[in-house]
Amino acid sequence: MKKKNSSSKSKKKIHLVDGVDFSVAHCGFKKKGKDDVVLFKLKERSRIFGFFTKSQFPGEPIKWNKSIKNFGYVSAILVNSGNANVFTGSEGRKSIQKIVKELSKLMKINSNEIYIASTGVIGEYFDHKKIISILPKLVNNLGSIPENWKRAANAIRTTDTFLKVESENFKIGKQKACISGIAKGSGMIAPNMATMLGFIFTNIICDYSYQHKELNKIVDKTFNSITVDSDTSTSDMVLFVNVKSKNQIIIKKEEYLKEFLPKLENVSKQLAIKIVKDGEGAKKFITINIVGANNNKNAKLIALSIANSPLVKTAIAGSDCNWGRLIMAMGKSKIKLEEKKISISFKHNTLISKGEISKKVNFQKLDEYFKTNEIEINIDLGIGKGFWTVWTCDFTKDYIKINADYRS
Repeated sequence: MKKKNSSSKSKKKIHLVDGVDFSVAHCGFKKKGKDDVVLFKLKERSRIFGFFTKSQFPGEPIKWNKSIKNFGYVSAILVNSGNANVFTGSEGRKSIQKIVKELSKLMKINSNEIYIASTGVIGEYFDHKKIISILPKLVNNLGSIPENWKRAANAIRTTDTFLKVESENFKIGKQKACISGIAKGSGMIAPNMATMLGFIFTNIICDYSYQHKELNKIVDKTFNSITVDSDTSTSDMVLFVNVKSKNQIIIKKEEYLKEFLPKLENVSKQLAIKIVKDGEGAKKFITINIVGANNNKNAKLIALSIANSPLVKTAIAGSDCNWGRLIMAMGKSKIKLEEKKISISFKHNTLISKGEISKKVNFQKLDEYFKTNEIEINIDLGIGKGFWTVWTCDFTKDYIKINADYRS
């Protein structure tokens, strides 16, 4: 894993999605004049699909978005960082209402087509006046240039050390399709729908009725298959927007499933992986592949049991091939397993073969492998055809330092 860079620069090319404008500004939640608020504007109201945290204490933006999601359309998305507006009671709720009312008036759009997202400290007073005062500037500065995508990705960061963008251009038939998205997340990452926000836009338009089910599968395989510290945020949110514009592409269900969804899954996966690679204090990126489970659900549960184990994560941080901790993590999963059927390898280095330590294992080679920055754990449970992949990172002393100093 490359050394983290706090610079907002990114070499990733961003493909513009026609029909989406951005503006970015500083409203005062972050210090030193840093950008902390983003406005996405759809030139025409467009279909939106939202996936939200299952926390018992969701933020006020989550509550608002859930109240309007059944309308199914979006004209604007307003995002701020630096304050999560969570557990702020009636004042936090009134703040959302005032912001939405003002933005609706300024942009002449329906309030039920305005989505809100916030990330930052939980439980602190949310000063809506800071956002309302900057709304005219945001509306006046709307534009569509690649730099705005990067500024937006930078503005929504909290403890992130780099901005997260992903974009793909491809063809469906003879038509040019585009998917572009940004995300943020570094700590409090164990999505259950990481602090995680994701916004993905595409010029693909298709029948509304079946999309939510298919997008839910993608979220499950990507954003819901990462973990940094096993903590699910109160603000987790992923929004997918089918942007309506003169360059929109209308496709049928078969094209959507076979040609578009794999591209969308890859964009989502790459954004999710960037979140893990930017895990707070992380030095090593870990891939956990489970095969041979009795079903996919159990494969995922076992992978997460390993990925969320502090003992597994600290051993890997110390470059220690302490495979006994994998056995511990699988054993506590409450999934019925058969010891004699389990095989474990680290990338191509086989350690356990059907419940026995392999006679061909080279511990010196394994020790060298564990000193690398990317670790791949492959486990075959030998009891079925279920499989799943989960991505995580190690635990270092820096994770403690970052979170001990978070509010100071």
